[in-house]
Amino acid sequence: MKKILAILLVLVMVLGLAACGEKKETTPVDNTPSEPTYADHVTVAIDVLPSSYDASSMAFPMIARLVYDELIEYDKVTQELKPGLATSWSWKDEGSTILHLDLREGVTFHNGNPFTAEDVEFTLAHNGNANLAGYYDHCEIENDHSIDVVLKSGSADFVYILTNTLYAGIMDKESAEADANFGTAIGTGPWAYDLDNTLDGDRYEFVRNDNYWGELPTASLLTLRYIKESNARLIALQNKEIAAFCTVGETDREAIANDANLEYCSGTGVGPAKMYYIAFNMKTGKAANNLYLRQAVACAMNNAEIIAAYGDPGAEESNGAFWGASTPFKAQTSDFQEDLSFNIEKGKDLLKKAEEVNGGPIPTLTLLSNYTKAVNSTMCLAVQAECKAIGLDVEIIESDSAGVLALTKYDGPGDWDMIQYNVPLESWPSAVNRMLVKNSNNNRAILESDYVEDLLMKAAATNDEAAREQMYKEVQVYVHDNAIYIPVYYGSRDGAQLKGVEGIVWTNDGYPEFGYAKVPQ
Repeated sequence: MKKILAILLVLVMVLGLAACGEKKETTPVDNTPSEPTYADHVTVAIDVLPSSYDASSMAFPMIARLVYDELIEYDKVTQELKPGLATSWSWKDEGSTILHLDLREGVTFHNGNPFTAEDVEFTLAHNGNANLAGYYDHCEIENDHSIDVVLKSGSADFVYILTNTLYAGIMDKESAEADANFGTAIGTGPWAYDLDNTLDGDRYEFVRNDNYWGELPTASLLTLRYIKESNARLIALQNKEIAAFCTVGETDREAIANDANLEYCSGTGVGPAKMYYIAFNMKTGKAANNLYLRQAVACAMNNAEIIAAYGDPGAEESNGAFWGASTPFKAQTSDFQEDLSFNIEKGKDLLKKAEEVNGGPIPTLTLLSNYTKAVNSTMCLAVQAECKAIGLDVEIIESDSAGVLALTKYDGPGDWDMIQYNVPLESWPSAVNRMLVKNSNNNRAILESDYVEDLLMKAAATNDEAAREQMYKEVQVYVHDNAIYIPVYYGSRDGAQLKGVEGIVWTNDGYPEFGYAKVPQ
């Protein structure tokens, strides 16, 4: 028995040693990085409500760029023109009055209708925005995918106007004519309205357009949720109820900076910056016929102090040119004939000359303010204090947004002398036209100048870049030296998002592009 046990033990040991010598088969390790996964539903918060389901009147770029496509795209980051629903474009005449467009084939609207030249013609004729309607006359259709756009007068910048979805977001003609209320909500963009689940004034729902001709968004559902107060938007972000939000309140910036899960986002340098300015009522105001008075106020403006009063971290002081921050042909300080930079003593001297013209002391000037926005109210208080420093009394008249618009109508301005306001000046030279031409309600100065209009018309109609530059600079010098508009600074717009969120384009016009937002799971 002992011999049998000994033999068995030897066999076990031999088998064990044999096993140790065998090469084990192992499963290979896959070191390839795994693709990140993203949420299928993205929710972001907005702080302004859209007013319409019509691309031509909603005045809300965040939604417009989701639902509609432009004929020509403008990349706000690279500042380049790119094909959109038009694959190519060219002027057929030297005066820039006939623009030929070749249209993209195979594109369908959200309801399945094919996109054709008739939809382009309908959209351009339907939109009454002054930037577009001021030039557009009619279209001549060659075929479904070839069209000429004929203008009333030459505009070398019209191709840029077609890049703005609010002016030229292409709508489905058939749907818009069949349903005036909601038919205009049909576009060709990467997102389609989900009107069944949208609740006006609360949230706006969108579903991905899986038949989109361009790049598809990663998410299939998108919600824009209206949250009025910045602090409430911040709490929703901290609780991960939303992935991002527009417009950070001044008191919330520090909280975002101290939260490792959040990221502060600035749009500085991307897209048009809003210019904050003072304008005089050149039609019925007390300074309309007193150049020295307007110049005195200009010299009283301490731009840096005004910026500090509101606390805009990305603001950029104006150099005195009433022009877009990154717009071609911007005048330089050396171009101006009058030095109207901040100078209290010069302001006082000019005020004395203004009193001589007036035949006595200057009465209290009225300054129109939009009290619904803190930035406007704060700026008005700063302007009031700075005018006081040169011996000029200013009374602030407060109104809401609708009241300000009513009081600054071109054909019948209200009783005010100055206005504090702001305007986003797009990245093409003729964008400033609406602030300077007759009969435009954007002409806050109520300016009537044949000299300015003649220069603007000639500059728009020529393709000679050197000639255009000279004429546009002449306009800026005239506006500056006559202190019609006093540009103070270019504001910055911001927002916040969860760390790791990708694809949002934060822009300086306050309307970030959320269409391609990607939120990690």
